[in-house]
Amino acid sequence: MSLPVPRKINRLGLAVFLAAVAFTLYAALAPGDDSKGLIPWDKAKHFIVFYGLTFLATLALPKSRWWKIAVVLLGFGVAIEILQGLPIIGRDADILDVVADTCGIGFFLGPILVARWFLPQD
Repeated sequence: MSLPVPRKINRLGLAVFLAAVAFTLYAALAPGDDSKGLIPWDKAKHFIVFYGLTFLATLALPKSRWWKIAVVLLGFGVAIEILQGLPIIGRDADILDVVADTCGIGFFLGPILVARWFLPQD
């Protein structure tokens, strides 16, 4: 009897990931003051959100390559900043937000990559 092969897409995970992406986009483009709330520092919010999105993406797409997940999420972060820079949105774009997004992605994927490099693979 063989073990079941993991699916390419985890449907429940994908639904949760897409909901998180939609909420992130809404929160990033909605008018309001980002200095209020549980985490008052904007860069920490970016780090935490993209760390979480990376986690959810790896659950939703367990067979995807890590770098593809990273590139898509980084593109999402850049797109948010471009949209925030539009005058109609009324928000400020900040390249340091993209740096914080990148750090969140990297801090999630980093230990996984190190483990793959140094631990034997079956």
